[in-house]
Amino acid sequence: MSVRDVLIKSSELGYDKIALISETKGNPSRIDFQNSEGEIIFSLEVTVGIPNSNADSKSRVKSENLKLNSDVSELDQLGNILDIPKSTKDSPLENLMVIKKVDEKYRALIEFYGSNGIETGPKIFIKEWRY
Repeated sequence: MSVRDVLIKSSELGYDKIALISETKGNPSRIDFQNSEGEIIFSLEVTVGIPNSNADSKSRVKSENLKLNSDVSELDQLGNILDIPKSTKDSPLENLMVIKKVDEKYRALIEFYGSNGIETGPKIFIKEWRY
């Protein structure tokens, strides 16, 4: 299936954006968000990891209740693209996508917390972003 076919199918299903995940050596390396015309509206260079400490956790994110908590203002746009509302300061640590600053190697990290408040995978380490 071509990217054009994916855009057409997503439009037929009522979506106005798609996310294309590129890989290097079998691992995700870039996530490109495209609008219905196929233009890249946001791009992330990433490395993805699965937290070992919670590998046996039954924690699951209820996507319909997912909220965004971001310490990186440039990445707040992800909430708009993915249609995820921001959390409030008194929101519980559950069904949460957390974006935080990390270090020089990675500019940011995305973590997910399930409906039981336990961190779940994946961890998305962001090297760079463009919009």
